[in-house]
This record gives sequence, structure tokens and C-alpha cells, in this order.
Amino acid sequence: MKTSIAMATYNGAKYLQEQLDSFVNQSQLPDELVVTDDCSTDETLEIIESFALSAPFSVRFYRNERNLGFAQNFNRALGRCTGDLVFLSDQDDIWFENKIKKIYSTVQCFPSYLLFMNDAELTDADGKPLGLTKLGQTQSLGLCESEFTTGCCMAIRRDFLKIALPIPSEFFVHDTWLNRLALTLGVKKVIKEVEQYYRRHGENTSDWLA
Repeated sequence: MKTSIAMATYNGAKYLQEQLDSFVNQSQLPDELVVTDDCSTDETLEIIESFALSAPFSVRFYRNERNLGFAQNFNRALGRCTGDLVFLSDQDDIWFENKIKKIYSTVQCFPSYLLFMNDAELTDADGKPLGLTKLGQTQSLGLCESEFTTGCCMAIRRDFLKIALPIPSEFFVHDTWLNRLALTLGVKKVIKEVEQYYRRHGENTSDWLA
């Protein structure tokens, strides 16, 4: 089963290298990294190009001709992936070294599910853990696991992408579309283990905190 990482970038130079390094440090490496950039004006392009020269897996980088917004930027990244299992990635988080391996194993054990979500621990801008998790925040509001919707925690089978893409233009948040569709089809699986850090730095596209 081939694995891909779909990353959408926009002016992510400040934290991008840490996330890229966490890909290289995976106990099970991905087969490819696909990056689509939404017209960054910082050093994002240079960081990706430099990374691609030494990465132990394929790296493909695309730059949009115009700014599309993060939902449609992810739409393009996902559409260019060739893996049987596709991980969504933000540009400013840090993955734990066994994330791909653990999600991969879970996917093999549950063939009827198409979208998988792991939990993530929140950190401050410097990467210091805050003692909160994304799933924990959802539950602290009295909501059920089905309401846990965080794109960077998602891994998707190719069969689901065939249904989910293209992401409708009226959905300004890509993970909302993916989560609602998975719930409608009854194909979402929540993995309660924390497999990454989720950085909060004041410039996130989503600022929801419980």
C-alpha cells in the first residue's frame, strides 16, 4: 500500500522545516510528498526545493498561479497524490516518529473504513506542549467523536478521494467537507492515540479552542 503526504503551504517558512524533518524521521517513510503552494511570498519555495534534494522519498512541488485559499489548495494537493493512503499535513505541525506506521497498521485492520483521524497535542508557538488535545477539546464541549474535525489529523484511502474530490467551492474549509462526507457514508474511524503536535501561533487558519 503506497503512502502519500498532501501538504498545502502558504508563507510557512517559519515552521516548515520542523515539519519536513518529522517526515524524514518517520519509522515508516512515506512514498511521496506532494506540496502545493498558494503563492507564498516568503522562503517556502526555497525550503521545499532544498529539502527535495536530500529527502529519502519523492517530493513534488507545485505553485498555484493565483491564490486559491487553503481549502482549494488542499484540493489540488490531494488530487495530485498517487498513494493508496493519503495523509493530510499542515505546514506548521510536528509528527511523532511512529505516526505513519501506526496509522498504516490501523488502516490494514479496518478495511471497511475510508477516513481515519488520530488525536493531536496542542503546543504553543515554540512547540511547548499545552496539556490539551484536539479530540479532548471536542469532548470537553460535550460533543461526540463524530464532531472531531481536524484536517491535519486525517488519513484517507484512495477510494474515498475518488468520491470526495473535487472539494466543492462553497466549502471554505476542506476538512469540514471530508468529515461530513465520511460521516454520511459511515466510513470514519477515530484513532484516540496522539500522533503529532498541533502548533498554535496566532496565524493558524483555524483558531478554534475549547
